[in-house]
Amino acid sequence: MLWTIVRREITANILSFRFAMGLLIYFSLILTNLFVLTRGYEDRLQSYQTAVRENEDEIKGVKIYSEFGLTRKLGCNKKPKLLSIFNEGVEKRKGNTVTVVHGDVPAVAEKYGTDNPYLGIFSSIDFTVICQVVMSLLALLFSYDAISREKEAGTLGLTLSCAIPRPTLLLGKYIAGIVSISFPLVASFVAGLLVIQSSAYVSFSSSDWGRILLIFLVSMLYVSLFFLIGLFLSTRTHRSSITLMFAMCVWVLFVLIVPNLTVLLVEHTSPMQSENPYKAQADELWSEFGSRAGDYLKKRGVDLPWESADPRGLGVLESRTKYGSGETVSLRHFGNEDGVPFVQGYYGFKENLRAQYADKVWQIRKAYLDENPNRQSLLALNISRISPTGVYYNTVAILAGTDLGNFWQFMEQARQYRREWVEYLRDEKIFSSRRWFTGKDSEEPLDLTGMPRFKEQGEGISSSLQRALPDIMILVVLNILFFMGAFISFLRYDVI
Repeated sequence: MLWTIVRREITANILSFRFAMGLLIYFSLILTNLFVLTRGYEDRLQSYQTAVRENEDEIKGVKIYSEFGLTRKLGCNKKPKLLSIFNEGVEKRKGNTVTVVHGDVPAVAEKYGTDNPYLGIFSSIDFTVICQVVMSLLALLFSYDAISREKEAGTLGLTLSCAIPRPTLLLGKYIAGIVSISFPLVASFVAGLLVIQSSAYVSFSSSDWGRILLIFLVSMLYVSLFFLIGLFLSTRTHRSSITLMFAMCVWVLFVLIVPNLTVLLVEHTSPMQSENPYKAQADELWSEFGSRAGDYLKKRGVDLPWESADPRGLGVLESRTKYGSGETVSLRHFGNEDGVPFVQGYYGFKENLRAQYADKVWQIRKAYLDENPNRQSLLALNISRISPTGVYYNTVAILAGTDLGNFWQFMEQARQYRREWVEYLRDEKIFSSRRWFTGKDSEEPLDLTGMPRFKEQGEGISSSLQRALPDIMILVVLNILFFMGAFISFLRYDVI
């Protein structure tokens, strides 16, 4: 009896005008959008490859170690996520390259490369957004009149008079509705994958396929929730026109209003503090660093560290910001070689000290970031969970590797690389070496065979699933609650 109801409902749904229009609109949107976003991914991947090559060229062109990170960039480049084609997340809003220098702990990423300006209109429209808007609306349109329409037509009482239990009828309508809605989702999903794989730059790994499957299942869970919301509303009213009105109100609230109010609520409930006090603390630390470097010279009765070496071809480039510090010095020839060891000892002391103060300054900057922008981001994420639309988007972003947490992991890896870089400079005693500041005999390239190279470590699928599990459970619980609500309401529903 259940499968008879399912077959009847599926046939009615597929032959309806709303199914044809939903399939056409969703299919065309997905194909067009995935094609455009695939081209955008190709552009970002080429920019990433160019950045990696340029970084290696920068490294090979270094003649003296003090150039690293200042006149010669030592960069950490973030590889674009392949699944950003499905969910862009913060992929295009955040930077993708970080410059590493021992005198500054990286806290922000810069943008490398530019996107095709003609793709700008698609900057916030991806598979997830289309599913959020179109599929949720389609699910409501399939279910809002599942019960109330039959009562208006007089067929509901006739159906139940044939000894069909109410739970069986409700379950049959739910199964049939989900199967009907899955047709356009599956068709567009498969066609979209074919479009993506037509690119020479795309090659899915086994982990990518696992993530894609999870994204599809979560999408079905999200669509099922809106179908159940419509089904629940249909069991609470006796006229389909009234049900449609309530359904549209719910859809506008969850899909449009709550996501757009999130930022406004965060700005009012958790305003940003002024950064000036933190900058002042950092400035005091760097002033202290300068004083200690000066004391090193005063205790030895020297005004300038290199005056006893009588340098020829002296060049000094100093960099000082509120949170970072650096110095590139080039001494090409010396009138007095006996003074060179003093210069080596001075820079061995000063640059080790600079790296230590950079770590101290980072603690101040980290405190500001944790108490202000990072706290706002976490608050916005939690507020967005009021709406299942926000929960769904966050879940897919985590599975696609484009969420804010994944970006923070990249930044932490960049900071870890800086720590490795500083340890390398210390272990090899490079701060106090002659090649830190002089280009004499620099025709011979620096020996960089042991130099650490940055390599981004991607998050495993199990870790991503673990982070996404709370949001997935929210969707599961909401599905259960609305099904129970529809079930209880239908048991008490007046069919006459």
